[in-house]
Amino acid sequence: MGMQLTYHYPAEPGLTQLVTPGRDPLRDLDFAMLRLAPGAAYTAATGDDEVGVVLLSGSATLRTGGQVFDDLGGRASVFDGRATGVYLPIQSAFTITAGPQGVEAAICRCRATEVHPVQVVRPPQVVAREVGQGDFRRYVHDILGVTNSQAQRLIIGETFTPAGKWSSFPPHKHDTLDLPDEVQQEELYIFKIRPATGFGIQGWYTRADSPFDAMNTAAIVRDNDVTIMPYGYHPVAAPPGYDVYYLWFMAGPVREMHPHDDPDHTWIKTDPGTARDLPR
Repeated sequence: MGMQLTYHYPAEPGLTQLVTPGRDPLRDLDFAMLRLAPGAAYTAATGDDEVGVVLLSGSATLRTGGQVFDDLGGRASVFDGRATGVYLPIQSAFTITAGPQGVEAAICRCRATEVHPVQVVRPPQVVAREVGQGDFRRYVHDILGVTNSQAQRLIIGETFTPAGKWSSFPPHKHDTLDLPDEVQQEELYIFKIRPATGFGIQGWYTRADSPFDAMNTAAIVRDNDVTIMPYGYHPVAAPPGYDVYYLWFMAGPVREMHPHDDPDHTWIKTDPGTARDLPR
């Protein structure tokens, strides 16, 4: 296909632009990472985008439109509690100033026309849920989610996949607008691995009946890798010994969650006891 599906974030100081709509096979998602030393500041404007800022680690103060939000964040790493997120509407200027430990934040942008209020989602407002069972049990946190925030298009959250488990499983997609069964949303992930020397596995594939170009590939993903999902199914696996985290950012014309499971694999939801008699 010639489509670039993975990027790497080098964790350098300042703003690192990683995914740009139009240049990449995505139409909607604009993604950057921001890393600031203690006391350093970053100022920008949202323009025609609605923007979600998620603090991955460290703390910060955010100023926008005469409002000041202090003591945002504070976790030492993504594996140390729930996130803090801020929603910024179109045509807004904002400044992020790092706290005493510095800050690392995800800057998620997509085009919008509606004006929604500035919103801060602190850890108590994050919607945390356990998803799946058995070997595909994982923990999903809705940060700027459908039920706990207002926005026109963007949805942002985090998934924690314990060592040896699978997530985004059964494999699902959201590339076709077919309400109420499915919505069309592009998506991307940025990964953190614990311990950081480890890796995870990201897959992409389409079924034979897909209207999109055929895709059937997988990649080793390491700490600070970014993957994009313009379409198709996209399961993730965490190997033994390594917890796999990813922040997920999606956007599309309808701000609802209707993932469509691959029908070949939906049986696992009702029969998770997959052990079979095998030769010993």
